[in-house]
Amino acid sequence: MRPKIIAGNWKMNLSEKEALALANGLREKLPAILKDKRALVFPSTVHLASVAKVLEGSGIDVGAQNIYPASLTAMTGETSPDHLKEFGIKFALVGHSERRQFLGETNSFCNQKVRYLAENDFTVIYCVGETLSEREAGRTFEVLGAQIREGLGNISSGLFSKIWVAYEPVWAIGTGKVATPAQAQEAHSFLRKEIAALFQSGADVAASLPILYGGSVKPDNVKELLSQPDIDGGLVGGASQKLESYLGLF
Repeated sequence: MRPKIIAGNWKMNLSEKEALALANGLREKLPAILKDKRALVFPSTVHLASVAKVLEGSGIDVGAQNIYPASLTAMTGETSPDHLKEFGIKFALVGHSERRQFLGETNSFCNQKVRYLAENDFTVIYCVGETLSEREAGRTFEVLGAQIREGLGNISSGLFSKIWVAYEPVWAIGTGKVATPAQAQEAHSFLRKEIAALFQSGADVAASLPILYGGSVKPDNVKELLSQPDIDGGLVGGASQKLESYLGLF
């Protein structure tokens, strides 16, 4: 059985002082309680180098919230994978709902990112999820299916060892609402079937691919969520941004 994954997305909520204090606290306290779980954190881009230095050798991985899919090139304001490799970053989020909703990232652009990063030895967490209006209209599986087919289609099955998926129902992010364990499991099971359908013999790929749940994950609901058969971990926002609540997820 692979370890459950707790990935903390710090977004733009922390100052450098706060991010470094949190990283130092995690380095001091988290390794002793990791046991059968794996920990990652995704700091703001401007804090990546300093947080990565604090956590180096701790067993806590550090990833980027956004990477542009190109080598060193003239793309003002973006960050190249080559930059991040310089200080050991090997994980990246792609397709987070905030980047889709506010920055216009499409399934097609996500596909470009996922392929490029996986080809360049990054482990990618590809985020998918429906809005409240889409769920209420009965379109959850239509939306998730399109995000998988368009975002992960035409990518070699050999690259899927470097790809994870995160289901983050947009209506449950930062709202205090959370999908019930049954709702989350239903979506995760559907996603695994959609991933299997990408290949002629994709069942093994889908079975081994980690799928995380993101959406108001907290210490008081994480155990029940992670007990579901198709939920392999959590992509956690607010609860990962304070030391005690992040530790409480383990």
